Amino acid sequence: MKEYLLYTGCTTPVRLPNYEASVKATLEKLGIKICDFKDVTCCGAQFVESLNKRAFAAMSGRILALAEKQGKDILAICGACNGSLKHIKHELDHDKELRDEINELLKDEGLEYTGNVQVRHLLQVLRDDIGYEKIKEATVKPLSGVRLSAHYGCHVTRPHEIMQVDDPENPRSIDDIIEAIGGIAVDYAGKTRCCGGPMLAMDEELAGKIGMEKILNVKAASSEGIVTACVFCDIQLTQVQFGGNMSSEDRLPIITVPQLLGYVLGIEEELLGFDLNKISPSQILEKAQEVK
Repeated sequence: MKEYLLYTGCTTPVRLPNYEASVKATLEKLGIKICDFKDVTCCGAQFVESLNKRAFAAMSGRILALAEKQGKDILAICGACNGSLKHIKHELDHDKELRDEINELLKDEGLEYTGNVQVRHLLQVLRDDIGYEKIKEATVKPLSGVRLSAHYGCHVTRPHEIMQVDDPENPRSIDDIIEAIGGIAVDYAGKTRCCGGPMLAMDEELAGKIGMEKILNVKAASSEGIVTACVFCDIQLTQVQFGGNMSSEDRLPIITVPQLLGYVLGIEEELLGFDLNKISPSQILEKAQEVK
C-alpha cells in the first residue's frame, strides 16, 4: 500500500476542513495510506515568498527535510502549497549554494535536505497511483450523465516543467475523473483562466468580477456544478456568488474532487463534510439519482 504524509497547509484545516476529511476518507477507500505529518509549519506561499526568498526557501525546505527524516513522500492538497514545495524542491535540487545555505539553517533541528523526497498533488495520486480504471471499478453510485465542469487553478498546473500535474493549456485529469464515475465533463469559455483569488488582497472588486465571469460561463454551458482540487479556488468561486443579487436558487455548487469521489464510492456523506459546503451539492447528488 502506497503511503503519503498529508500536508494540509494553513488554509485547508481552518477554512475547508471538509476537503481534508474527504481526502482522507476517499484515498483510504482507494488503497492509499494517509499518515499524519507532525511538526510542520506554513510553507511560506505567496506572502513570505514575495517578501523574503531566503525565508521562503527555509520554510518549504524544512518541510521537505522533515519528510525525508520520516522516509515518506508528501501529498500536498493545497494548490499553493503544492506549488511552493515543488518550486523550492526544484531550486534546492539545482542550486547547491542555496541547498548548503538552507541545510546550515536546518542543522539546529538535526535536519538535512538531500533530495530524497517527492511531492505529489492529489490529482497526481489519483491518476498515477490509483488510476481512473480502478476508480471506475470502485464506483457504486455513478453520476449517470450529470453535467459537471472542472476548474484546475493556476498553481496546480503551472509551470508544467515543475508541477508535472497536468497540461496547463489543456488539462484533463478532473475531466477524466468525472467521466470515469459516469458524469459528463462539460467544457466552457475560460476554463483554464484564473478564478481571481490571488487578486483579492490587491483589488477585491476585480477579483470578484473574474470569479463571477467563470461562474456565469459554467452556467451558460448548462453545467450542474464546478469540481475543483484547489482550496483557494473553492473558497473564491463559492464566495463570489454571495455578493450582488444572485439568489440562493441560482448559486452553482462548488464541490471538491475527493468529496465527489467519496460520494460515488459509497462513503457516508457526513464523513465527506457535505454539511460544511456553503453551497449545498445536493442538487448534483439528487440529479444523479433522478437520471438513473
